[in-house]
Amino acid sequence: MDAVDLFGWMLAALAVAALVWMVRAAARRDQALDARLAAGDMSLFDEGNLDIEEVVRAPAGSTIQPGRLMEIGPQPPFR
Repeated sequence: MDAVDLFGWMLAALAVAALVWMVRAAARRDQALDARLAAGDMSLFDEGNLDIEEVVRAPAGSTIQPGRLMEIGPQPPFR
């Protein structure tokens, strides 16, 4: 094996390692976000790197207003 082949294999190994690292980092970020969502972490609304477009578990007619925490008003009776 000459130096060119060795250099090529080293670049290939580096590329594979970078891909594995990126997938692992994304999976860890997703797990951390899932844990925060499950815990009801209200600081998610203040995160600058998250873009909240939809609130699924909220009363009908709820809206997202930047910089405001949840305001609890009168609740309709359950049927």
